[in-house]
Amino acid sequence: MKKICLIGGSGILGKFFAKKLSKNCELHVADIGLKNSKNKKLNTYYLDLNDEKSIDEFFYKTKKKPFDVLINNAAYTTEMAIKNNLSKNIFSTDVFNQTIDVNLKGIFFCCKSFIKYHHKKKIDQRVINIGTMYAVHSPHHDIYKGENFFSSISYSVSKAGIIGMTNWLATKYAKENTNFNIVSPAGVINKQNKTFIKKYSQLIPKKKMATPNQIYSAIEFLISKDANYVVGQNLYVDGGFTSW
Repeated sequence: MKKICLIGGSGILGKFFAKKLSKNCELHVADIGLKNSKNKKLNTYYLDLNDEKSIDEFFYKTKKKPFDVLINNAAYTTEMAIKNNLSKNIFSTDVFNQTIDVNLKGIFFCCKSFIKYHHKKKIDQRVINIGTMYAVHSPHHDIYKGENFFSSISYSVSKAGIIGMTNWLATKYAKENTNFNIVSPAGVINKQNKTFIKKYSQLIPKKKMATPNQIYSAIEFLISKDANYVVGQNLYVDGGFTSW
């Protein structure tokens, strides 16, 4: 049975990934929105990605049986910034710093500690970083007008950094049997209003937003035995958006 670590398990995608993964593996889920809890198949942990020391301790304490798979799904979004009463200003320094700290530095710390404590050359291991189609392709800003959320410059910048980091790690550790890849989703349907869904869907060749299961299908593939020759790839699950 695979031992999988999912970083970021309290959001819409994280909850769905955890539900699917816990059916067939020993799952360890860590997130700032979770509490410490353990059972045979599902273990949850409180983890703040702003705290490098705590991240290092988490990976150290779970090293007895190394993780086969690490999925870095945690992210600081504009919805979180607004919820935390931070500015809606697209050039907010506070939002930029917090986004980089979680989405880029936090994931860097997780990869660093995974390699330090869990990386084993004789084990077929996978690391999947969750990106976004907006890391390389700009959002259409007009569709966010009048909404209570937006696509921030800091989110795109942080996820663009994930691409460079993943490629570097992929080429460094491929020969040591650990494959690094990225899954870059389109927007996932999540109680958005009908007007926004219509505007967004018009930009997607599939003419609809993604479902959590469609994003999970890429993860399922990348952790499968047959994906052991897939290295350093950015797998877009975006309904064709990046093909325009």
